[in-house]
Amino acid sequence: MTSVSTTADPIPSPSQVSVRAARFGATAATHTVVDFFSALLIPIMSVLEGRLEMSHAQGAIILSVGSLCSGLVQPLIAWLSDRFDTRLLGPIAFAIAVVAISLVGHARTFEHLLVIQIVGTLGIGAFHPVAAAAVGQLSGRRRSLGVSIFFCAGMLGSVSGHLTSPRLAGRFGLESYVWLIIPGLLAACGLTWAVARVAHRNHDAHTQRASWAPGEAGARWRAVGLLYVGNVLRFTVNMMLVQLLIRWSEQSALAHVPETTLDAGVREAASMINGPMQAAMQLGMAVGGLAAGAFLRRHHEKGALVVVPLVGAVAIGAFPFVGAPWAPFALIFCAGVGFAGMVPVTIALGQRLLPHRTGLASGLMMGGAWGVAAIGPPLAQWIDRSRGLTTAFVATGLLLLVAGLLSTALPSRLMAKISPH
Repeated sequence: MTSVSTTADPIPSPSQVSVRAARFGATAATHTVVDFFSALLIPIMSVLEGRLEMSHAQGAIILSVGSLCSGLVQPLIAWLSDRFDTRLLGPIAFAIAVVAISLVGHARTFEHLLVIQIVGTLGIGAFHPVAAAAVGQLSGRRRSLGVSIFFCAGMLGSVSGHLTSPRLAGRFGLESYVWLIIPGLLAACGLTWAVARVAHRNHDAHTQRASWAPGEAGARWRAVGLLYVGNVLRFTVNMMLVQLLIRWSEQSALAHVPETTLDAGVREAASMINGPMQAAMQLGMAVGGLAAGAFLRRHHEKGALVVVPLVGAVAIGAFPFVGAPWAPFALIFCAGVGFAGMVPVTIALGQRLLPHRTGLASGLMMGGAWGVAAIGPPLAQWIDRSRGLTTAFVATGLLLLVAGLLSTALPSRLMAKISPH
């Protein structure tokens, strides 16, 4: 079989290296801001449910719609960006998202919040394939590490959002979120500078494509399909856990007060539990992603895609059965490593498998999978209501187990030969 070209990028000058590093840093930093905004509503969902007189099912719908919109827009934006050779759609959409999410304090009904969530998550979703593909190009031969740093920068923003939002709402009120528009729009301007002139594909992408042996294109697309399905399962687990932690936090808050109903005080206490728990999960996602990008070598990628989710599955299944005060944080951290630690690797693999369609590969691995994961919150809520919270956690762990086992079908020879950049 004809080997794939591994022609290196032309050696850049020192000034080009500096500019590339600055663009990379600005893009990663913007991801921190983007995911900060994406995390603002989740930790205060119980507060919003009480404020807007929403049911638990409606709260699950808000989360599900956010995942659906953020996910399904990504392959579309990726295709449009590749087709018209532009990355400006990402910054424009993010600026719109900043304004929408910052208006959450002005929502008066479930429908108002739904519109805010739809517009906000469409904009946040549009950012990701544009920025991830740009980061992959800016990373050169260290694509996996570059994507992992980008991924972890987003997790840092998400952790900050989960920790900040309950305190911001409790101290200044939801109306104060409108002031976040200013730093958000500044970040959108920085992103515009960072990605506007970054190429959409490897300089030798078409040479690589022409060198593929007969049938190799199909094999590459099938491998991308397996990675995609695996990410659908991983992100579904993520969204199920987001919903289950909200309900678990409410139960935990009720266990420490004489009240038996979720009044405003209990909901606020639940948000103070939920925020750090969601942050611990995000921290696990970040640590797992960074470790995979920094230390995982190409010939170990398939094995890690199998083993890491299995570890996370055990942590999720054990979550309802532990009683030590530190255990929930430790287990949800491990769960984050298990379902998300390998996501940056799948993004980099997708870009390496399809070097002539890096934007589309990024969009599929992230948003294309994330959109389908919208089923997660309603599914978790249905299992909780019909079978109980313990069963819901165990079922979520089993789903992650399936994701790990699915990776055994990835073609080992193809995985070993694809270009490292």
